[in-house]
Amino acid sequence: MTSAEGGFAAAKEGLKAVSGQTQWINSQVGAGKLALDPEAAEKAAKHCEEEVRELAKLLRNAAALRTVKGLGDYEDGQQLAKRFQDKATDPESGILKLIRDMQDELTKQAEAFRAAAKDYRAVDEQNADDLRRGMK
Repeated sequence: MTSAEGGFAAAKEGLKAVSGQTQWINSQVGAGKLALDPEAAEKAAKHCEEEVRELAKLLRNAAALRTVKGLGDYEDGQQLAKRFQDKATDPESGILKLIRDMQDELTKQAEAFRAAAKDYRAVDEQNADDLRRGMK
């Protein structure tokens, strides 16, 4: 395990949970088992997008960890600075990648909510057509 992997286990579990939710929504929509009221779906999608914007702010702040200064010129200080930098920038498990991955997942989830609203509209239109045919 690299030093970057050590501190983010809970965040990675959170990302897995969000990913699982997104997959579940998409599978239910794809199977025709989930259709959300368009207003509720849009609220949920907008909430996801707001979280993406908040993560963008966090990403800008976390990017400062790419260069850690002020820990001295001694070897211990340099090693500590390197550990902080690795936790930020490790391409497989650094916090910057984790934040970007969460942004991507929340964007997918917003799309999934909107897809569920489309199915709701389609079902609603189909029901209206069925009722009209029944009235003739």
